[in-house]
Parts: sequence; C-alpha cells; structure tokens
Amino acid sequence: MQDYTLRVTARAIIVKNRQLLLVSNDYKTWHTPGGHLEPGEVLPDCIVREVKEETGLDVKPKQIVYVAEFFDKKYNAHKVEIYFATAISVYEPPKDWLDQDGPVKTSQFFDLESLQDIHVVPLFLKRGQYKFFSMNLHKKIMI
Repeated sequence: MQDYTLRVTARAIIVKNRQLLLVSNDYKTWHTPGGHLEPGEVLPDCIVREVKEETGLDVKPKQIVYVAEFFDKKYNAHKVEIYFATAISVYEPPKDWLDQDGPVKTSQFFDLESLQDIHVVPLFLKRGQYKFFSMNLHKKIMI
C-alpha cells in the first residue's frame, strides 16, 4: 500500500461588516485562517491556536458550518477541512503581524464583490454563504 496521510484541518470563518477575513501564503491564493490538528488537540483549541498564529487575533469557535473533504494529489494526502463560525472581540489584526510558525504572509478582509476577483478556496466562500454563518455571533467576548 502507498504511503497515505490523513490531514484534519480546522478553519475559522471571521466576518466583520459583511467582509470575510482571508489569509494568503503567496498573495495569489486566499483561504480562511486555520491549520492542521496536532496530536491530542481538539478542534476548537486548534482554531484558537491557528488563528492567533496566523493573524494575531483571538477568536471563540462556535458551531461547525461546513466540511470539505478532498484528496490532495500534490501531497498524496486525504484532507478533511472543518469550518467553524467564530465570535471575535477585536477585528483588526495587529499591525505588522508575522506568522512565526508558518507560511502566512498577509491577511485581509474582503467583501463579496472583491472575492470574485481573487482565487479563494473553497468555492462556497466565493458564493457568499459565509454571511449566514456569522449572524448573531459577533457579540463582545472574553477569551
């Protein structure tokens, strides 16, 4: 049997004024903040850790809103990405934030119209479905 890898990733849907926060490693492909589950880690803790690493923001994960499953031929890996709606108290990433542990180079909020002009994955984000996931979740929180 070939080498087989199963990767589980937790990703955050962060919305401010109907704009979605996305991150990029190369300024070409954009995705929601998040990353791989570490051994012994639970999904909500993964979201909190990864969003903090990639953006400097503190989030509180709420409900699971989307699951994507696919096979990544480039890495010979079966991937499962679990998207969480999140609550957040501060919406602006710290200026000059740098992802110390990973490849994220930038983060930016995009409105639905702007999403049409960039390469964003997965596709449900481009359709604007993220707006429904954030309703009533953005109350001031203490983390």
